[in-house]
Amino acid sequence: MKRCYLLLVGLIFVLAACDRSEAVDATKLHTYTKYELPLEDKVALGEGEHEIVFVFDYSCPWCKKWMEEVLPEIEERWLETGDATFKGQPLVLLNEQSQLLANVDYNVERLIPDRYYEVQRAIGLDSGSDGFGTETYARELAAQFNLNVDELLEGHVDIGIQNSRLFTRDFGVAYVPTVYVDGIRLVDAFSLEEMAHIMEGTIKAGDTVKLPQQ
Repeated sequence: MKRCYLLLVGLIFVLAACDRSEAVDATKLHTYTKYELPLEDKVALGEGEHEIVFVFDYSCPWCKKWMEEVLPEIEERWLETGDATFKGQPLVLLNEQSQLLANVDYNVERLIPDRYYEVQRAIGLDSGSDGFGTETYARELAAQFNLNVDELLEGHVDIGIQNSRLFTRDFGVAYVPTVYVDGIRLVDAFSLEEMAHIMEGTIKAGDTVKLPQQ
């Protein structure tokens, strides 16, 4: 599986490992859990019955890959057809750049909610580029989207870190990307099949599966 793993040290979130695979005991079981995510007021993309939530860190390379490869498929299969809505929630888990960009993300959602996901995707796909996550990058972003740079950089009491504490403590986030469908956390954030099974009701909260050996 493609994940960035996280280690919590005190109140600081740092990267423990970022690898393509997880060493999993073949006998380890996973029970699907449904969470009541605190995202009722968050801007959504689409208007469908089902809800897909993407929890990520802007500095995570696998999150960028998810935006490149999985999000377009979700749009085609479920958003454009009116079957689902999408919400993307950034956390601060990896570095200082993540913190600045989570703050920028929060301001974009307040300032231009109708273009929020356009900007979120633009930032996500820039991940890893020269100067990414710096104040200079934020200024360039403000110019690109015709935003007031002071409003874009306005601070909000570590909103990203607060969200990170909440999601890692109460909503099962141990790595990014993490994806929920109708509140149920996926085993594999990249699996469109798993998303479909939850929407179809063939995977339900409380169901248990054996995790595959990697």
